[in-house]
Amino acid sequence: MRIDSAPFYLNPIPEPGCYAEIAGPEAFHAGKSRRLTTGDHLYLMDGKGTMAMARIINQLPRGGVLKILIVESECHRSPDPRVMLASAIAKGDRQSVLLSMTVQMGISQYIPLECTHSAVRYTPNMQKRWKKVILQSCKQCRQPYIPGISQSMTLEGLCQSNGESMSKGTCLIIAGDPEGESIESLGPLNLSILEEIILMVGPEGGFSDSEKQFLRDQKILELRLSEHTLRIETAAIAICAAIRQQIISRR
Repeated sequence: MRIDSAPFYLNPIPEPGCYAEIAGPEAFHAGKSRRLTTGDHLYLMDGKGTMAMARIINQLPRGGVLKILIVESECHRSPDPRVMLASAIAKGDRQSVLLSMTVQMGISQYIPLECTHSAVRYTPNMQKRWKKVILQSCKQCRQPYIPGISQSMTLEGLCQSNGESMSKGTCLIIAGDPEGESIESLGPLNLSILEEIILMVGPEGGFSDSEKQFLRDQKILELRLSEHTLRIETAAIAICAAIRQQIISRR
């Protein structure tokens, strides 16, 4: 099934031949912004791998609800390996740019990273805004899976929670560092056993001395992204793009 336009979010998506309704902001966007009417086709995503094509049957009078018929659907395979981004939080709208762009680069999970030099501290009420940005980015780039958002973690907490996977070789953690190695130092990625790649980006003040020592003690690969000091969102986009290209080239 070829998806020719940005899909609408609907969860769950019924089987082909079944009816469903689209309400709220999604129905408003379809009717007002996209100007879709009875008989038009539209695309759907449930954020869990299912994409579908549907036809508008009619527009119900209450609140502009759209009644649709599911025409066909397909289930996409989950990302393999999963790419998780753990980054310090960028200031203001730059955090939205970070999330939007890295979702387009195919991340499966975002983890707010708490560092010694972090300028912005995580609060739970940030998640509502972040989820909205992530959903919009998934729809724009037609990514079938909506990335999750974890609670904030320190470097130690992140490594401890993935210690068993790291010891088995199924999890690879990479940290961006101006003094790190080049991308060629990765060598061939063994995608046959690698389940997760966790990418870490610190604050603009850099990791503290104790955090750098912890990374060295854990033998975390430190990857040089540029000869310049990068902003958080720039570093996050750069490291996600570099790793995504490595994955694509080794398939």
